[in-house]
Amino acid sequence: MTTIEGAAAAGTSPTTGREPPAPGRRERAKADKRARILAAARALFEERGFEATLMSEVAQAADVAQGTVFQHAATKAELLMMVTAALWGGHEEAQAAAPRPGRGVPGASGTRLAAGETAGQIADLISPFVAAMRRWPEPTTWVAREILFGADMPHRQQVLAHVEALEDQIAARLRGAEEADREDRQAAQPDSRTDAAATGARLIVTGVLVELNRSRQGRIDGADIDVVLRRLIDLVVAGASAAR
Repeated sequence: MTTIEGAAAAGTSPTTGREPPAPGRRERAKADKRARILAAARALFEERGFEATLMSEVAQAADVAQGTVFQHAATKAELLMMVTAALWGGHEEAQAAAPRPGRGVPGASGTRLAAGETAGQIADLISPFVAAMRRWPEPTTWVAREILFGADMPHRQQVLAHVEALEDQIAARLRGAEEADREDRQAAQPDSRTDAAATGARLIVTGVLVELNRSRQGRIDGADIDVVLRRLIDLVVAGASAAR
């Protein structure tokens, strides 16, 4: 290990050997404002919905100037993406920290999961979307719309990175894996985007977002979303299995 690598691992400066300085007052104040804006926006979106919430109301609830809110998110849609990215990141961290039963590495045993078991695992992966739609139907369907059709802005890019990670997890299940080793997934990523499992994963995620958007338009009953999405998953799993 080089001196620089060792210092980075220890959290110290490679030149001085000392820990990096703690954030200054300005940085702490900025982080505090961001946290207040996030909390205020989330509370208002949950309570009043996305369309009914005004940026000025978020600023008032966060006790910051309206211009400060726009410094963190240029539009209300981007503010929604900011909240979504924070929530999604927290969900991923909780999943990573949660104890999980031991599972095999893809292909190690040369066996595949049954189609029903694979579909069940994928349904579990997308279940947070369904739970969010039931709890906060209007904001969640706007999230789906912004992911599909939103402007290319920084917070939306963060959300899209989470979407790609979800697609990779689904693709691993479609390949018959119970759990994919992260290093193996990263090494295989350039090729994974061209195989049937990766295509199926994108179909599932896009289908989930489209169905959530259809529910906002009243074209599907929210109570039926589980049935609709499971039918979609079953079809993709069957197609991916046939393509192996």
